[in-house]
Amino acid sequence: MYRHESGRPVFSGQASGCRSRDARLKTESMEREITDLRSKLKECEKERLKAAQYGLQLLERQTELQNQLDKCHEEMMTVTEGYNQEKYALQREVELKNRMLESLSCECEALKQQQKMQLEQLEMQLNRSHRQEVNDLKNKLEKLKVELDEARLSEKQLKQKLDHQEEVLAHRSEELRLMSEQRMLNSMSSEVLALQVELTEMEGVKTALQEEVNELQYKQEQLECANASLMHRVDRLQEEKEEREKEVVSYYNALEKARVENQDLQVQLGHALQQALDPNSKGNSLFAENKHVNVFQVDDRRVAMERQLNSMKVKYQSLKKHNAFTREQMNKMKLQISTLLRMRGSQTELEQQERLFAMLEQKNGEIKHLLGEIKNLEKFKTLYESMESKPSTSASPCSLEDSTYYADLLQLKLDKLNKENESTKGELSIQRMKALFESQRALDIERKLFANERHLQLSESENIKLRAKLDELKLKYEPEEKIEVPVLKKRREVLPLDVTAPEETPAASAIGEVSRLPLQREEKESCLNSLSGSAVRREPPASSAIQPASLSPCKSLPLEMQPKKEKKCVKLVDGPGSAEALREQSGNTPSSPRSVCPSAWPPAAFSIFPLSLPELCHAALSVFLAVCAL
Repeated sequence: MYRHESGRPVFSGQASGCRSRDARLKTESMEREITDLRSKLKECEKERLKAAQYGLQLLERQTELQNQLDKCHEEMMTVTEGYNQEKYALQREVELKNRMLESLSCECEALKQQQKMQLEQLEMQLNRSHRQEVNDLKNKLEKLKVELDEARLSEKQLKQKLDHQEEVLAHRSEELRLMSEQRMLNSMSSEVLALQVELTEMEGVKTALQEEVNELQYKQEQLECANASLMHRVDRLQEEKEEREKEVVSYYNALEKARVENQDLQVQLGHALQQALDPNSKGNSLFAENKHVNVFQVDDRRVAMERQLNSMKVKYQSLKKHNAFTREQMNKMKLQISTLLRMRGSQTELEQQERLFAMLEQKNGEIKHLLGEIKNLEKFKTLYESMESKPSTSASPCSLEDSTYYADLLQLKLDKLNKENESTKGELSIQRMKALFESQRALDIERKLFANERHLQLSESENIKLRAKLDELKLKYEPEEKIEVPVLKKRREVLPLDVTAPEETPAASAIGEVSRLPLQREEKESCLNSLSGSAVRREPPASSAIQPASLSPCKSLPLEMQPKKEKKCVKLVDGPGSAEALREQSGNTPSSPRSVCPSAWPPAAFSIFPLSLPELCHAALSVFLAVCAL
């Protein structure tokens, strides 16, 4: 007896039947489950086959799509590269066209400037020719004016002489008429005739003296006219001299302008040659440009600074040559001016000597003429005394009584003429004394003036010669001034060397930069030594023992121990703080003098220089700018 599943008690017979039935039911249920599972398994296999087929189809489609995507990507890359190449070609064409336009515009401007210069030259030539013609016409006009004045003066003098001769002729005719009437009335004695003869002679002497006075006045007027003409000529020559000086100044300015343009063209030629020799300016590959932009920025800066340094060197050399040339020309001009001043002083002495000889000859002629007149007057005086001493024995008392009236009349006339003669002689002597006094005074003044001018010219020539010698001695013995490099209070770029980098090219470029820096420092030291000359005092090279190994610490290590660099970093360090640190390390106080020589710099400066390449180039450029300013 056992219990059924339902919990009811079952007996053994019933139990066996129930067991068989249960077993049958179980087997049937199991078969059904097996069939269901088999059907499900078949369905799962079918689904799996379908999924595998679908997966294969999807995989094939994915591979096809991937291949198509790769092809599209390759086509897109080729198209983009072609477009980029076309873009760069078009950019080059545009740049070429722009350059052609710039060159054409420059040529047009050059032609305009050339035409303008030719027009200015033609205007200057026309003005010069017009000025020359005007000066020639002025000279002719002045000559004609002088000739007209001389003709008028001579005409006036001739008119005065003619009037005087007419007066003398009328007076003589009147005297002859009176004498003929008196002879007709009565006969005169021999004494009266002698007195009349003496009277006529005295009148002749008077007229001769009057004519001499008139001649002297005429000569004085002619000299005044000649002096006025000479003054006009001196003024005209002074104006011509000023015009010539203006022309010389304009020519000198044009020459200086041409020299400046020549120097600019030489500098531009140097830049063009440097650009032609620059290897980085060749090629237009995208990869090379990207590499140039991303990797070699510091190298580009260094190349630009070296190019600028070379241009500054070229400018400095050209300015130095120009300065030496101008100094030599100034010394030559000073020596020429001193010699010209000496020659001018000797020429003025010769002119003064010739003028004094001419005046001496003129005065000697006047003295001879006056001596001849004195002899004639002495002859007349002796004749008059002899006539007075002779006694008149042949005259009768009747004739004497008759001729007393005429004798008294003639005596009165004779006394009157003697008084006039004495007055004219006194006036003539006074005028002669005044003329002699004025001439003597003028000679003294001219002598003093010429002596002062001679001393002035000699002193000027000596002064110019001494200045030329002083300039030569300065050029020979005096060194150039000491140049101090100013401390730059700016932010400086520092590229550290203790950072590793995966790429080999930046590390190699950085090591190349550090290896090139000692050579640049040696070039700057040699340049500064050549500029400072013999007068710059050098401090003991205590810090010169620093070798390039201190500048490139990576080179002192073996290749296995060198740290690998990952990337290039930029570190900003303030200028004033670093300058104070350098000053503290070197032991220099603010009052101690700073030396330009690199051998006197502290070791910290050399440890910083490889890390601040733009600062080093800027310092070198400031040195050359200071030299060019000097």
